[in-house]
Amino acid sequence: MAPTLDRHVVTAVLVTHDGARWLPETLKALLTQARPVQRLVTVDTGSRDRGPAVLAEVLGRPAVLTLPRTTGYGEAVAEALRQDAASAPVPADDPGSAHQPNPYEHPARVEWIWLLHDDSAPAPDALAHLLRTADTDPNVAVLGPKVRDWDDRHVLRELGVTVDAAGRRETGLDRREFDQGQHDGVRDVLAVGSAGMLVRRDVWDRLGGFDVEYGLFRDDLDFCWRVHAAGHRVVTATDAVVYHAEAARRGLREIGMTAEHPARRDRRNAVHTLLANQPLPAMLRALARNVWASLVHALYLVLTKRPAAAREEVRALGDVLRDPGRLRRARAARVDGRTRAHRSIRRFQARRVVLRRTVEAMAEYLAAHERDHARDQEDADGEQVSEPGPIRRFLARPGVIVVLALAAVAVAAERSLLTAAGRLGGGALVPAWGGASDLWAQYLSGWHPVGLGSDAGSPPYVGILAVLSTVLFGKPWLAVSVLLLGSVPLAGLTAYYASRLLVTPPLRPGRRARPSGLRVPVAAVRAWFAAVYALLPSATGAVAGGRLGTAVVHVLLPLIAVHAARVYGVPRACAPKDGAAAPDAALHARTLRKRAGRSAWTVALLLAVAMAFVPVTWLIGVAAAAMVWALFDRPGPRGRRHLAIALGVPPLLMLPWTAGLLLHPSRFLTEAGLHRRFEPAAADGLLLLDPGGPGTPARWALAGLFAVAVCALPLRPRRNAVLAGWLLAIFGLLVATLTSAATVTKGADPAPAWPGVALIFAGAGVLFAATAAVLRATEALASGHALYRTGGAAVCLAALSAPVLAAGFWVGGGAGGPLTEVDPDTVPAFVHAPGGARTLVLHKEPTGRVSYTVLRDAGPRIGESEVMAGGPARDRLDGLVAGLVAGQEGDAGPALTRMGVQYIVVPYPRTDPITKALDAAPELLRLSRTGTFAVWRLHAPSARMMLVEGDTVTPLRAGRIDARTKVPPGGGQRTLLLAEPADGGWRATLNGREAKARTVDGWAQGYDIPAAGGEFRLHRSMTMRHAWMVVQGIAVLLVVALAMPGARADTLPFSGSFAGERERRRGRRGRRRGHHRSRVRHEAPAAEPAAEPSPEEVS
Repeated sequence: MAPTLDRHVVTAVLVTHDGARWLPETLKALLTQARPVQRLVTVDTGSRDRGPAVLAEVLGRPAVLTLPRTTGYGEAVAEALRQDAASAPVPADDPGSAHQPNPYEHPARVEWIWLLHDDSAPAPDALAHLLRTADTDPNVAVLGPKVRDWDDRHVLRELGVTVDAAGRRETGLDRREFDQGQHDGVRDVLAVGSAGMLVRRDVWDRLGGFDVEYGLFRDDLDFCWRVHAAGHRVVTATDAVVYHAEAARRGLREIGMTAEHPARRDRRNAVHTLLANQPLPAMLRALARNVWASLVHALYLVLTKRPAAAREEVRALGDVLRDPGRLRRARAARVDGRTRAHRSIRRFQARRVVLRRTVEAMAEYLAAHERDHARDQEDADGEQVSEPGPIRRFLARPGVIVVLALAAVAVAAERSLLTAAGRLGGGALVPAWGGASDLWAQYLSGWHPVGLGSDAGSPPYVGILAVLSTVLFGKPWLAVSVLLLGSVPLAGLTAYYASRLLVTPPLRPGRRARPSGLRVPVAAVRAWFAAVYALLPSATGAVAGGRLGTAVVHVLLPLIAVHAARVYGVPRACAPKDGAAAPDAALHARTLRKRAGRSAWTVALLLAVAMAFVPVTWLIGVAAAAMVWALFDRPGPRGRRHLAIALGVPPLLMLPWTAGLLLHPSRFLTEAGLHRRFEPAAADGLLLLDPGGPGTPARWALAGLFAVAVCALPLRPRRNAVLAGWLLAIFGLLVATLTSAATVTKGADPAPAWPGVALIFAGAGVLFAATAAVLRATEALASGHALYRTGGAAVCLAALSAPVLAAGFWVGGGAGGPLTEVDPDTVPAFVHAPGGARTLVLHKEPTGRVSYTVLRDAGPRIGESEVMAGGPARDRLDGLVAGLVAGQEGDAGPALTRMGVQYIVVPYPRTDPITKALDAAPELLRLSRTGTFAVWRLHAPSARMMLVEGDTVTPLRAGRIDARTKVPPGGGQRTLLLAEPADGGWRATLNGREAKARTVDGWAQGYDIPAAGGEFRLHRSMTMRHAWMVVQGIAVLLVVALAMPGARADTLPFSGSFAGERERRRGRRGRRRGHHRSRVRHEAPAAEPAAEPSPEEVS
C-alpha cells in the first residue's frame, strides 16, 4: 500500500436489517480489505432473522448497537457515529497503516466515514481506490464506487445517481448493461448512493449528515445536493467496486421502519428533495411540473392495471403538499449556497428521460416476442461465437427487415407525394388544414359552421385523428400522412406480429424423407406473409385514391384477427413447449381466461377504431363471428360473454354517431372522407381482389398467390386452416360484390360503394390458405427426395411472385392518381375574408347535372362532409341554384343573399358551360376570371347575421357560432335574420330579455327587433354534446384500461415442471452467453448462494 494512504482515518458504519442472507459475505469483504478500516461500528435495526447472531459471532456482542425496528437509515448512521467506538483514538502506528506516516509529507490526518449496507459487499481493493481518488483533490468531499449487481456481477447498477425534472431516479445505464470498462474514470456526479459512500467527516458533521426525516430513500441524494451547495465535489471512482443486492428497492425483504408502501416514501422524498434544494423560481416550476407528472403517471398506472401503485403516486404528492411546514424548515436549513449549487449541478440533471424510457419500453416490448421465438430457433449445440450490438440485433430481426423493405417500396412508389406535406388531398381525402386544436374543437363542438350549418355530431374518426395529431406534435397533416402514406409498411408490421400466432412452425419431414440441410426458417414465411398482406391491391388502391379509412382498416385487421383468435381459441404463447410437461391445469386455464378477456376488450377497442373510419367493418366482423359460430364449436358462457364484449362494445362506444348509422343504413357503406366516383372493377376483377380505380396492379399479379392457395386444398395436416381461409375469402368476395353493386349518396355525390375493405378480408383469407401450402413447401425443401424439393421450390417461387409483382407494379406506376398535392386556396383569399359570408362553388358535369358546395373557409376540412345537413335549407338552395343556372328570371339573387351567400365561384371556367348563364344573371357581378376559377359577387351585401328592414339588408357582425352586437335604432319593426337553420338550439337576448324567435323563409332562424334596437346576444347551447363527450371519454379510457395487459409476463406465477423447463432453457442460454462474455469483460467473483449461512462461514 502506498504511504500516501496512511494519513486517512476511516470509520466504517454498517447498518443491518433482516440481512442475514447477505451479511456473511459483506462482513468478509469488509474485514479483508487491502487497506483496512481503523474503526468499525455496526448497527442492527430490529432484525428478525439471524443477522444479529452473525454480527455477534464475528465481532462480539458488545460491538453491535441495537436500535428499534422503526429506525431509519440516516438516524441509524447518526446514532452509530455518536458511539465511543466511532471516535476512538487511532495511534500513529495503527495496524491499518502498512508504513509509518511521514509528518513532512502528510502533516494532517483526514477523517472519513464509509457507509455500507448489509447487502453491499465491497471488492478487496475498494477502499484503497476510494482513498487514492480522494488524494487527487482536497475539495472532494464525497466519493462513490462503481456498483455492480450482487447476483450477476458483470451487470452495472450504478455509477453515480441523478434525477430528471420530475424527480425520477436515473443512473444513465441501459437495462442489464454489462461492465466492459466503457464508463471507467473519475467523474463528477450529482449524487452517489449510500451503499459504499465515502464521506469526509468534517463535511458530514458540518452539514448534519443525512436528514433523519427521510427515513429511507433519497437521503443520499439530498445530502450530496447539500455537499454541492457547500462548495465541495461529489465524484465516483470506478476503480472501486461494490456489489449491491438493492434488497429494499427490489422488495427482497420487509421494510420495518414504516408500514407505508416503499414507492410512496421514495416518491415523496424525491419531490421533497427537488423542492427543498432549488431556488424559489426553479422550485415553483418543479412544483408545477411534478404535480402534472404525478397525475399523468398515475393515469398511466391505472391504464396498466396497477391501481395500487397509482394510489401511492397520488398519496406521495399529497404528502408533500399537505406538509408545507417540513418543506419550509428544509428550505430554511438549505438557504446557504442554494443558488450557486443550482447553477453548478444543472449539468448533471437528466434530460429527455421520458422520451428515452418510452422508446426503450417499446423496444423491450417488441423485442420480447423475438427473444421467445429466437430461443426456439437456437441450434442444439448452443455455439455462439459472438454477439452483435443492440442496433445490429434490432436491424437483423426479420420483422424489422420486412418493414424496412416495405418502407423502401412505399417511398419509391409515393415519390411524387412525399413532398406535399400538409397539402395532400384529392380523391376521397380532404386536406388536413389547421392544427390538432382545430380537430379537437370540431369534434367537441355541438354546432358546425360549415355549409348551411349543422348540429350533427362529428364522426368519431375526427376524434381519433385529433388524438394522433396531438401525439405527432399537433400536426394533422402528419397524422394523415403516417396513416395513409405509411399504411403499407405499418400493415406489414402488424401482419408480421399477427403471423407469430397465425403461422405455425412447419412439421418435421416424414420417415422417408432425409434431411438435406435446406431449411427455410419460419421467420422467412412470416416475412412473406407480411409482405403479401401489405401489398394487397386494395391497400395500394387506397393510397392512390386517398381512402384514409381503408388504409386504417388495412393496418388494424391483423391485430383484430390475432386477438379474435385468442378470444375464440388457445394461443400458442400460452401452450407448453414440445417436450415440456403440462403446467398446472388450473393455472393454465386461469391464464387463458385472463388473456381471452383482455383480448376481447382489445378487439372491441380496435374494432371501434376501424368502425369509426369504415362503418361496414363492424358488420363484416359480426357476420364473420356468426359464421364461425355456426360452422365451428360454439363457445361456452364465458366465450359468449367475450364475444358480446368484442362485438357489442364498439357501437356503444361510438354513440350517438352509431344511432345515425342505424337510422340511415346506407351510411354503413361510406368511409372517412369524401365519397367520389371511381371506375368500378368488373366481376373478374373482384374475383382477383381488384377493387377498381387507380393504384392497383395488373389483375394477374396475384395469380401465383391464388395458385398456391388452390394447391393447399388437398393438404390434410392443415385442412382446418385452409378451409377457414377459403371460407373467409369467399365471404369477403360475396360482400365485395354486394357492396360494389350498391350506389350510395353522401351529401350531393351519389357514387358506387368502395369494396376495398371487403376485398382486404378476402385477400387475408386467400393468404391464410396459401400460407399452409408454403409451410408444406418448406418441409418439402428440407426433404432428401428430389421430386419433393422440386415441387416445394415451384410452390415457393409462385408464392414469391405475388409480393414481387405487386411491388413492381406499384413502384412502376407510382401512387399518384386522384391523390396529389393541392392548393391550400380553393377559392381566392378575398372570398373567405372575415364577415361570415358564404361562397357557392358550382360545377356542371358532362351529364348536365349541376353539383355545388357551400364554403365558409378557404376549403373543406376533415370531417365536414359527414356533418353537412339537408332538410329545408338544402331543398331551398337546390331550387335557387337550379333557377340560377337555367337563366330564369326571379328572386334568386336576393334569396341567395338571405341565405348568407355573397360570392359564386366556378372552377376551371373555360370548360364549364355554366359561366355563360352566370354572366347573364343581372343580380351578379363578375369580379375576376382566370384559368383556375371565375368569381361573381351578388350586388346586395350578405353576412351570417343581417338586419332586414323591408328591402334593405344590413350586415351585422357575428362570430362563427355565438354573437354579440349592437343593433341600431330603426323606423319600425324589423327582423334580425340569422342565416342558420332554425332547429330550436339557438338562444338570443335583446337588452337582457329573451328575443322573440321565428322561422324566416321556411328554414332560417329570425328574431323580431323593435325600433329602439339595443344589445343583441346570441348563444348556442352545447350541453348535451359535451355531456356525451365526457361519457364517451370515460368509456374509452375504461376500455383501454381493460384492454391493457396487467403484470409483465415474466412476473406471472409458474408452477411445476413447466416453470422448471422455462428456467432451464433460460439458464442454458444464459450460460452460453456468459461463457462468451467472460472472454471480453473484467473478471468478477461469483455471487454467493442466497441461502442463509452460518456465522462460521465468516469467522
